[in-house]
Amino acid sequence: QNVENSHFCLVADSEEAFVLRAATARLAQRTLDLQYYVWEDDRIGKLLVYRALEAARRGVKVRLLLDHANQLGRDVKWAALNAHPNVEIRLFNPFRGRYKHFIQWLYHAPRLNHRMHNKAWIVDGERAIVGGRNLSEHYFGVHPEANFRDLDIYARGPIVAETRAAFDAYWDSDVCVRLRSLRRRSRVHADRLWQQLVLWRKSLDGFPYRYEQDVAHFEDVLGAADRRQIQAPAALLFDPPDKAKGATQRLMGDQLGRLLGQRSLNEILIEASYFIPGDEFTAALADMHRNGCRVALLTNSLATNDVIAAHAAYARYRPALLRGGVEVHELQANARARRHHARLLRGRGRSKSSLHTKAMVLDRKELFVGSFNFDPRSVHINTELGFVIESPELTQMMEGHFEEQARITAYEVVLDGSDDLQWIER
Repeated sequence: QNVENSHFCLVADSEEAFVLRAATARLAQRTLDLQYYVWEDDRIGKLLVYRALEAARRGVKVRLLLDHANQLGRDVKWAALNAHPNVEIRLFNPFRGRYKHFIQWLYHAPRLNHRMHNKAWIVDGERAIVGGRNLSEHYFGVHPEANFRDLDIYARGPIVAETRAAFDAYWDSDVCVRLRSLRRRSRVHADRLWQQLVLWRKSLDGFPYRYEQDVAHFEDVLGAADRRQIQAPAALLFDPPDKAKGATQRLMGDQLGRLLGQRSLNEILIEASYFIPGDEFTAALADMHRNGCRVALLTNSLATNDVIAAHAAYARYRPALLRGGVEVHELQANARARRHHARLLRGRGRSKSSLHTKAMVLDRKELFVGSFNFDPRSVHINTELGFVIESPELTQMMEGHFEEQARITAYEVVLDGSDDLQWIER
């Protein structure tokens, strides 16, 4: 159910997505609650660790909740951060012990296959950033070889309390384990880690985004984002952490299914990096089209998809989607597309660009943005989180963004008279 009005804005620009996280951390006064599937040890990852530790040194209570499968081999570095008295790190569904992960996978694959795919950056229980971005160079437009186009929602208001309550449900779950229980000591003290990060940051060369230190700069960044926000009712959707225990439930998928089936729709726009609809959802979209609903999809092509197995699974359903009346648009990997992505990513356009957004627009009235891929893994295996917002203004922005991408950076896929696939560049 919708909570009372909160404030939201879309964060599609890569630089704003990074600077907004840095600003909110620098201006945090009480708490930082950070929940991520991937947190890499690259420039983006280190700069945000620097910000989290700086906040802890000012007295802010910092909680990091990380999916353990994506942190294997980094427990030593995380233990140094965890050594600070104001920092606690917990790991979701962890592998026990070290150097035995392959053996554990062989014997415990059904349990360990369940991962925490949620992404949430929550500050003082008053501001939150939720969406598809993991914390690494690839998601903020600064990797020299491959970058993802992604989308966040920056929120203030009652929805943030709901998001923090969801974080607490994970934090207190027995699926999450204290890092200290897996690695009790660190050879690097938190003060030593701070000194290393300060020296590293001062020597950082070639990073494309401004990284000011004065509070006034961060206040300007946050003030500009606050002024862009639109007031609207919204609901938080999330899977419970017990999904990782293998319980037969698909709460997030069911919630989105009810959203689609609650009324007769005129238009559905889906932007999804890994779209594997399955027979049931494919048939449902065809039924909607037969009832007069426009259904349009923007997803990765074979050339832009970073997970070939996911593209192969999606390709099985592509003919049925097209025969069912679904408009299918696939991201191009050509120079024109790269130039357009460079504007969004604030890069030079030489690197490979892929789509990582997970969003849906319904009837130009409701918008979903989150971590949920429209695929069986998100429905049945991983835990997910996202916002549904009822706002014509935000959906108009998102629809304009969708149509622009479909027109400029994507092929339209169609069936010819012989039922063969054709890719058309507009």
